[in-house]
Amino acid sequence: MGSHDFIKFPPRLGALSPKIWLLMGDIQSQIKQLAGVPMPPESSAELRSIYLSKGVHATTAIEGSTLTELEVRAILDRRLTLPPSREYLQREVENIAGALTAVGREILLGSQERFSLDLLNRWHRLILAGLDETLDPSVLVGELRQHNVVVGRYIGAPPSDCRQLVEEFCAWLNDENVAPAGHERYKLAWQVIKAIVAHMMLAFIHPYGDGNGRLSRLVEFAILLRAGVPDIAAHLLSNFYNSTRTRYRLQLQMAHGEFVDGSYPTDINMLDFVQYALEGYRDLLVEQLEEIHEQLLVVIWHDHIHRVFPKQMTPTQQRRKQLALSLGDTDREAPVGAATIRELTPALAAAYASKSDRTINRDLNALVGMNLLKREGDGYRSNSEILFAFFANVRPLPSLAET
Repeated sequence: MGSHDFIKFPPRLGALSPKIWLLMGDIQSQIKQLAGVPMPPESSAELRSIYLSKGVHATTAIEGSTLTELEVRAILDRRLTLPPSREYLQREVENIAGALTAVGREILLGSQERFSLDLLNRWHRLILAGLDETLDPSVLVGELRQHNVVVGRYIGAPPSDCRQLVEEFCAWLNDENVAPAGHERYKLAWQVIKAIVAHMMLAFIHPYGDGNGRLSRLVEFAILLRAGVPDIAAHLLSNFYNSTRTRYRLQLQMAHGEFVDGSYPTDINMLDFVQYALEGYRDLLVEQLEEIHEQLLVVIWHDHIHRVFPKQMTPTQQRRKQLALSLGDTDREAPVGAATIRELTPALAAAYASKSDRTINRDLNALVGMNLLKREGDGYRSNSEILFAFFANVRPLPSLAET
């Protein structure tokens, strides 16, 4: 008997719980909704940048990077260059971003390249390029390890077994028969489970001297993209693992069990980790959809404002249109008072620099009369809830000032 006989392909999950089935249906529904949301190109490009930086921050932070999410975004936007003493942290970020971008571009352009040891070696080189000074001398970048490894309490598979296990792993990944017979309607959800399990199995093999966690999450990302998951949603699992990293490591530990008398248990429990990951993924998909709907609402509301005002406007109409647009963009929770209008945006500061408070109040009241603003107490909110007229009697409606 070998020490890691629990690493089998195809992996044996066992019977799925009702909870997992419910999560699968919910996740598949959320992904399909997300894929069907129309979005202006400039807005979708910004969302891609946001979620790429979140994903890069997450997968590097799990491995110990001390950079903040804001620093990662600044690095990717080329607004920040770290000093020599922290240059390696920047290289880690740039490597992961480059790997995610390269893999994503190939898949979205229709690449049909099958998983293989050569492919994983190539991705491993992308992840660790230029980081030799931070690596143990025993680490072979782009090559399987030739030594034993211990991560926390986990002992990686024997180096003599790694090649065969990786080849079996890739053969399983290339098998397109994911959903069991009779469950074809859940094919997308089964691909999500396959991505999660693939992440676990590659971490269990631990075929490289370093970078296994980052590679596991890159493989997970690739499987989700190949399954048709929108790229912004394919980063979410890494975000969840990072935000719950203590539980993440504990769930992996519990899945493979303890090393006793020279081996791990032959049968292990992967379903607890799968349920943990699915719950987090479902929750983040819901949050992402809400954020996208809020951004889309801003776009639609601005379009409505542009239609309300004539193409040829007087200076007064131009000022009032700017006021309506600016109030629609604000993210303040409380209504905006007339006294703070000049401080709301640079555009409004310029528009009302030579105007009296009476003019501001007149413009606000005019916009209320046009049904573009509504008054609440001593302040004003955008009246974007009129866009939800068909649902007004069903649920409370947010205004743009609340988004």
